[in-house]
Amino acid sequence: MIIAVCLGILLVIILGVLFIFIMRAVHNFKYSSQGIANTPDYYANPSKLSLYKTDIAGLTIEHVTGDYLNGFRIIPDNITYKGIIVTFGGSDGTPAYEQAVQLAQEGYQVLALFFFGMPNQHPTLAEVPVEYYQEIESYISQHFSQPDMITVIGTSKGAEYALLLASLYDSIDNVVLYAPSSHIYAGLDFRNYSSSWSQNNKALPYLDVRSENSLKLFYNFLIKTPISYYHTYKQALDKDKNSEEKRIKVEKTKANLLIFAGAKDAMWPSAESAKLIAKHHPKQTQVIIYKEAGHLFAGDGIIGSHGIYLSVGGNQTANEAAKKDSDQRLKEQLNLWHNYG
Repeated sequence: MIIAVCLGILLVIILGVLFIFIMRAVHNFKYSSQGIANTPDYYANPSKLSLYKTDIAGLTIEHVTGDYLNGFRIIPDNITYKGIIVTFGGSDGTPAYEQAVQLAQEGYQVLALFFFGMPNQHPTLAEVPVEYYQEIESYISQHFSQPDMITVIGTSKGAEYALLLASLYDSIDNVVLYAPSSHIYAGLDFRNYSSSWSQNNKALPYLDVRSENSLKLFYNFLIKTPISYYHTYKQALDKDKNSEEKRIKVEKTKANLLIFAGAKDAMWPSAESAKLIAKHHPKQTQVIIYKEAGHLFAGDGIIGSHGIYLSVGGNQTANEAAKKDSDQRLKEQLNLWHNYG
């Protein structure tokens, strides 16, 4: 009897393992060809500087470092706009380098910055100091010509950081946010769980994203089906009775805001955040929400990341349309802000 029970348990385990292997193989076959085409190599290893092409005609690109400062100073041969643009990437750890280069090619002086993951920075996206901006501001005044206007562009977690900085520092004139957050969320270091950001060496209040759906997320991880974190982030906001304490006080900024978000964002509630930001800063905020686009204005809504697949929302057609339209709107708005006229 005991032997039969043991054999039954063993059979269940074998069938379970076999099921997992089969499902992983099926999902690998199904999703491995999806994602964003022609992604630069540095996305796989953001801290490897040799992966960033710096010999680009018409531009002078220099890797720069400081106490916490780390990134690229990009100067066009023909500067056609006043002021400086600062770019932050997202949780991928890049400095939004592609966008920074494109803006420099249009005649802007650009500072493309890492905010974690480099040797002189926090190794993970956790308790990144807001005081970093003081060093950025000082560097701009010393190393750029005509630093009379500062626009900060951020994507996803970089957008959260950019908005937070704008609420704290008056020298930021304009902010462009892609897939933003209206609140401070937990960082992405799950060994040392804390806030994404810090001030005066203290973690800022944050929304806890440790989810009741963790078992479901783990199951999706095991069988390699695309994972959506939308409900994890939404639940963290909805269930926190002190969420107002964690809201970024955008009403304190004097900056102009331009916000882009996709209503089908499957990563986190960026469209809802965009509307809430505008509610608290209505006079100087433009919000453009693309009904069928996702978190990233590229690809088909699924991306591979460190051996798993993430559902980021939208579809190829809608994401490409959002990219085209947002690029044009950004170009027009930056021209208005930075034009010498």
